[in-house]
Amino acid sequence: MFGLWLMLAMNGINAAQGANATCEAALCWNVSPQTCVAEQAEQNCTALLTVAWHSQTPQNVCLFIDESQLQCWHNSSAGQWQQQMNWPNAVLSLRHNNTPIMQTELNVLSRKPKRRRIASPWSIF
Repeated sequence: MFGLWLMLAMNGINAAQGANATCEAALCWNVSPQTCVAEQAEQNCTALLTVAWHSQTPQNVCLFIDESQLQCWHNSSAGQWQQQMNWPNAVLSLRHNNTPIMQTELNVLSRKPKRRRIASPWSIF
């Protein structure tokens, strides 16, 4: 339950920062969440992934998670995409002619870190 609240709080922070910040660059985007908290170590994240982008000029771009294409926009100056996703640590990118023009890492953290062995698995005694 704590992980759910932490994820919701982090989403609220990212959304607030994105809403208040104005982007003056030729191409801007907002990705939420960029960090997700899973219950166990090495577990994928399941969350509603949201991407919004805008450009000063019309673009032909596609959204990818790692090498999987999610959505394409043709001759558009803005786009939005939202979907419930299950992902490991991954790279989200916006590409033009398969060349990344914007990208960010989607990180998965765990509430319960991987357990480490305290003592050696063998003993002389």
